[in-house]
Amino acid sequence: MAKLRLSRRPDSDTIRKVSLEPALEYVTDPRGRLESRQAQMTFRMELQNGDQWSADYEKNFELLPEPFEVYPDFVLPPGEYDFQNVRLSYQLGPQRKLSGRVTYQFGGFYGGTRNEWSYRGRIETSPQLSLEPNVSVNRVELSQGAQGAFTATLLGGRTTFNVSPRMSLSALIQYSSFDSELLTNVRFRWEYQPGSDFFVVYSDGRATGLEEPLLLQSRSLAVKLTRLVRF
Repeated sequence: MAKLRLSRRPDSDTIRKVSLEPALEYVTDPRGRLESRQAQMTFRMELQNGDQWSADYEKNFELLPEPFEVYPDFVLPPGEYDFQNVRLSYQLGPQRKLSGRVTYQFGGFYGGTRNEWSYRGRIETSPQLSLEPNVSVNRVELSQGAQGAFTATLLGGRTTFNVSPRMSLSALIQYSSFDSELLTNVRFRWEYQPGSDFFVVYSDGRATGLEEPLLLQSRSLAVKLTRLVRF
């Protein structure tokens, strides 16, 4: 992978820095056959208030040696695929009570088209409590007509409560339409001494089908202890 960044700080009361970032990723198999290639050009603008705006252009090549299920009942046939994407995003500065990144992406997708809207943010309600919502909606059309189209949705959120500078409790809940599953994760972290942590993590996954809603599919409890030893 090769990447280059060209930056300039203009004499402006609004713009802090502008950047142009070309990049190229080239992946081959052990026999030297091209598997994946992505040429990307990113224009980024950082504002004086901490916000950031960016625009990305991507030209992609992907080789599928065998059929690939991209979504339930939607299988991509083997072959070589060339497609292009444009991504626009605006990120609110972390100093705000409400921050995060809003993104819109459109372009090709393995012989079809894709439109994606997403938001990943952070809401700080107090120094101890914060919320992190996450929403992503992908509309994909692989061929003409409704039979070649689907919408993939990901909804989630994380809540973090800082009991003290060394102790926190967080909970994550996430729904994915890909497998119609609701995932829950609760984590307790205690840094009992600098560099050493104690974790307790509970997770479960539940199906969201109409016949047996919230049917338990998986459940786990993990306890982890780390200790920093200095020599």
